[in-house]
Amino acid sequence: MNHVRTTPGVPVLSLREISKSYTGVPALSGVNLDVHAGEAIGLMGQNGAGKSTLVKIVSGAQGPSAGTIAMGGRAVRFQRPADAQAAGIHTIYQELSVVPQLTAAENIFLSDLPRRGGAVNWAKLRREARDALGSLGFDIDVEMRVRDLTLAERQAVEIAKVVHHKAKVVLLDEPTATLPTPDVDKLLTILRGLKADGVSILYISHRLDEVYDICDRVTVLRDGRQITTASTQELTADEAVRQMIGDKLLGGMVGQVGGGAHRRLNPNAVAGNQPPALEVRSVSDESILRDISLTVMPGEAVAVTGLLGSGQSELAACIFGSRSRTAGDVYVNGRKLSSRSPRATIRAGLGWLPEERKVQGLVLGMSVAQNLTVTDLNQVSKLGFLRRRVEQRLAKKLSSTLAIKTRGVDQPVGTLSGGNQQKVVFGKWLLAGSRVLILSEPTRGIDVAAKEEIYREMRNFLAEGGSILVSSSEIDEALMCDRIYVLGRGRVVGEFSHDDIEHDRLVSLLR
Repeated sequence: MNHVRTTPGVPVLSLREISKSYTGVPALSGVNLDVHAGEAIGLMGQNGAGKSTLVKIVSGAQGPSAGTIAMGGRAVRFQRPADAQAAGIHTIYQELSVVPQLTAAENIFLSDLPRRGGAVNWAKLRREARDALGSLGFDIDVEMRVRDLTLAERQAVEIAKVVHHKAKVVLLDEPTATLPTPDVDKLLTILRGLKADGVSILYISHRLDEVYDICDRVTVLRDGRQITTASTQELTADEAVRQMIGDKLLGGMVGQVGGGAHRRLNPNAVAGNQPPALEVRSVSDESILRDISLTVMPGEAVAVTGLLGSGQSELAACIFGSRSRTAGDVYVNGRKLSSRSPRATIRAGLGWLPEERKVQGLVLGMSVAQNLTVTDLNQVSKLGFLRRRVEQRLAKKLSSTLAIKTRGVDQPVGTLSGGNQQKVVFGKWLLAGSRVLILSEPTRGIDVAAKEEIYREMRNFLAEGGSILVSSSEIDEALMCDRIYVLGRGRVVGEFSHDDIEHDRLVSLLR
């Protein structure tokens, strides 16, 4: 049930019963929201909650399956983003839409170059571009190409486009994800100025302090449904986190997933006197990670969790060697990795299921068999020649073991479902003999049945003496593990054992 509070007056933007389904699967269900002039509303929710889908609908990139949109009390229908922009709605994404080869001034006026007698009025273009950037507090040479500007200056150019077009509503989707702290403060100052000028803002960020700094109200989405809309004075940040996660975290549901019967992945894990299967000592990178240390014992499943963007994905990549680290060491089974390359990591017996499996974990144009064997070609080659029969035999055996649903192991892996693709990534590390696995968001984007199968394979791997580090923003998934490290802004802010979870403290740390 929605608990939506509104303020009086005709809203600049009204959403009524907005729903969206993809091939029958609901992504949004019955969202209602009024946005008033000069008001900022934060859209909050975990990954997959429906925030980006709602932004796509409001920005005109997609149409709703049901529901209506009104501007100033009049119903509107957007067929494309240009329609939304014409109505006064502009969107700023994390990946900026500036054209690097053009100047700052040309980017600001890209869709409506000022003309005089049929020719571009370059003097007016430069003058008004300087005025737009100056109103935001930036003194930028408007004749510089955008590729030569800093990230903060590029974002200023993007916002200057909004100012120039006299936007009524600005949608910002994770605008500070790649900005250093001083530039974040600068952006928030700019947004306060826009609010003061009557511009309305829909703001998506995983950083709750930003949301509560700039926003007047927050809307919490979970699983495509609107859980609540309330003022930031009424809804505390801790309660907002609870709303985002849901009741699964509370009331003795520790260790269960989705209210099912799953508890600890390996209830029989006993560390003994063995060295850690994986040890991370004081790892930092060039951006978010700061002095992170953790251990994973043999047969143990350990989670690294936090709200989206806390650094868990970057940590997994740093451990594996696909992301550079500026400090710290990684040990596998008591031995320090000889180098920071993925090759050395794989040789040490560590495998990684990356968050972006289609980009980092698989070669989509290659077959299932080729993807399963690509990590250890020594098993399927001799004297530099591929032994196809051996490759086929190993792939068929592993496909059967993991219940990978295919027409045959020669089927291109890109044509499989998400769950079956994930099992292929899992299988290639089993075939390579990995004894330690890092799983980044292991069940993201796969259906319930496939999740069950992935969890089953994780349990089997642990029962056979393997060790797992689960990097996940899904709290209920982290609660399946023996121990949990909580990250906040790239630092370890808390650690819990499976049987000693302090619910209130965990919620507060997730902020």
